[in-house]
Order: sequence, then C-alpha cells, then structure tokens
Amino acid sequence: MKKGYLLGIVALAVALAGWADGPALAIKSDHPLRYAPVTVPAPAGIDATKPYVLKAGKESLPVTIRDGKLISVITALDAGVEQQFSLEPAKKTSKEGVSIEQKGSEKILEIKIGGKLFTRYYYGEEWKKPFFWPINVEGNVSLTRDYPMDPKGKPQDHPHHKSLWSAFGNVNGANCWEENPGTGAQKVLEVAWESGDACGIIISKDEWVDAEGKHVATVHREYTFFNTPESARLVDAQVSFIADQGPIQFGDTKEGGIVALRMRGDICNAKAIITNALGDKGEDQCWGKPAAWCDFSGDIPKVGLRGAAIMDHPENLRHPSSWHVRAYGLMGANCFGYSFFNEKEYNRGLIPEKGDYTVEAGNTLVFNYRIYVHSGDAAAADVSGRYSDYVKPVEASWK
Repeated sequence: MKKGYLLGIVALAVALAGWADGPALAIKSDHPLRYAPVTVPAPAGIDATKPYVLKAGKESLPVTIRDGKLISVITALDAGVEQQFSLEPAKKTSKEGVSIEQKGSEKILEIKIGGKLFTRYYYGEEWKKPFFWPINVEGNVSLTRDYPMDPKGKPQDHPHHKSLWSAFGNVNGANCWEENPGTGAQKVLEVAWESGDACGIIISKDEWVDAEGKHVATVHREYTFFNTPESARLVDAQVSFIADQGPIQFGDTKEGGIVALRMRGDICNAKAIITNALGDKGEDQCWGKPAAWCDFSGDIPKVGLRGAAIMDHPENLRHPSSWHVRAYGLMGANCFGYSFFNEKEYNRGLIPEKGDYTVEAGNTLVFNYRIYVHSGDAAAADVSGRYSDYVKPVEASWK
C-alpha cells in the first residue's frame, strides 16, 4: 500500500544528536514558509507520552509525536534562511492544541482548534455518507452550506452536497454520489481519533455499497487537522480505495469529488470567486480544467472575504486533477469525468477523451489533498505559496 503524505513531504538529512545533549532541529526552505506543517523522525529516546515544544528565541511551537515522527507547524520562515529550534519538554499539554472529542453518545466528533469549534464529523447510520459540518472560518460563521443538515438552510438544491465530504457517482456501477432511492451508500465501520498539540487526526474505515447493500469498495480516510489560526486552517485528507474484494472500477462521470465542498449560498453565483492554479477565473474557465489547486471564495455579509482551496498532491492519479466546480457552490476534485469535461473546448487535447479507471484486485488507490480554509481571496491568502508548503521539500536535520 502506498504510503500517504499525512503531514506534508520533508526531505531529511538526519544526524541524531544524543537526547541528553538537547537536540536542535534545523529548518530551511527554498521558498517562504507560513503556517507550514513539518514532520521529521522523532529523536531516539524521546518519551512520546509527554508534551514538548520547539523553541527559537521567544517563539514556542507545539509538537505532536505520533508513530515515531515529530510534527510541528512552522509559523513563518523566509526563503533560504536556516532556523534552529531546540526541542524542550513542555510543562503541560497545550490548551490551545487540536482537540477531538465525541459528542456524548452520538456518532459525532467535535474538532476544536485553540479552543474554538472548527468542524464536526457526522458518521451515524441516519446519514447515507459521513461528512464534516460546519466548516467555521474567522468571524465564527460556516463557510459551507447548512442544508440539508439544517432543514431550514438555504439554498435547498442537491441535498447530497453535505458541506465537506467524499463521494463518487460510478463505482463498479453504483451511484455513491447522489442519495435518491436506488443509489448506493457509505457505511462507516470504524472510527478512531487522536488529539494533539500540533495536530489531531481522524481515521475512518468505511464500506461503500450499492443500492442493494452489496460491497463496492473498502475505503479508508484519514484527516489531519493542524494547529493554525482561524485565518489559515489546514486539513490534510487521504482517501484510499482498497480493492480487497475484487477490482474497483471508476466510471467516467462528472458526478463526484474525492474531496468536495459545498459553499454557503451568499457567496455563490454572481458573488462566487473561483480561481485555479493557472490563474483562470470563474466556472467558465475552471470547470473540468486540470490544475494543481482550485479555490472558491466570496464576500460573506458583515464578515468579509473568506474561502477554501483544495490542493491536489503531485503523486495523485492523473495529477493535476480536474475540478467539478460550479458557481452555485460546488467544488470537488474529479480526475475521472473526462468525457463530460471535454464538453469545454479548452479541455480538448488537454485531457483524454475518457476517464474510466480500474483498481485491480489486491491493489490500493491513494489520493492525498490539502484543504486550506482561509480569510481573504486566493491572492490575499497566498494559496500558491501555501501549495508550495504542501509539495516542496523542506530541509530538516537534527543537530
């Protein structure tokens, strides 16, 4: 199984110093870093059950240690500058970290960052698929639509669009995108979660089934929530399709998003600001076009410009992904719907005529994305720079 990029890629030259001497971590990048997650092998002998911080002058960065790796978020670092951080024990676990807790006995997980609610994960049997809602932004409002979770939410089209989710409309012939009678569903078999000072994680093991309840695919999803400000929330999403009961065929359809968002109504249509990594603007230029990332922003009344970008990892199948993005509020990563996307003249010759793809029995298809929920539009939030944080190696070494 291909290893996912849970916390970003780091090119490492590791020379471990003795733990008793107080290890220092040197970080250097060829591009400016801002709220950039970094992961390195944890020093030998470290007690992973205790809290630690990375310190440089007055700056103190929270640390999470998981599976032999040390994770932190670099607040800011200029290009070409090497910064050394000393690894020191913290007096106690930070109250400003990432907290993931179950809401009573319900199948709902609350994700708080710095003590503020960011989102909730709904995975109960009353839903045909799991999803995250709300997606709170700076200003304490949700970037995503409330309907149908709130029956009074507006607008009320496409009830299968549930805030932040993963789904596809033709998996071994089953429609696991829509939720009308005769469509498939996603059953959550097991959920695990872990809080942390620098990040928290949710692991969801699911089974996708057709309308008769027959197995279609085993799907594992991992979401890593980083400890960043409200103006720059980061979530890494890994979605793995495991062909453990025969092949998995993705049929060519535009109806799908391996990661998808449905935006609140008051930033859509004429107010929608859709931008891709190529600099294209609007649905008429961005729909179906391959690009490393796509951003959907808008001016929320009495709050200001807010938005979100979905970033496609370079090792994903058919990178850069095409985008099923509509001004009415949908944005999803879809590298399969080529016959539909070729309806746009600008895509002809740029993408294949058909997008069908088969995961052979015994194999696994892994997708990695970063979701950047931000204040401002794509330019003000420097989505391009944050994409560099995601995909460009950072030099890191223990001194």
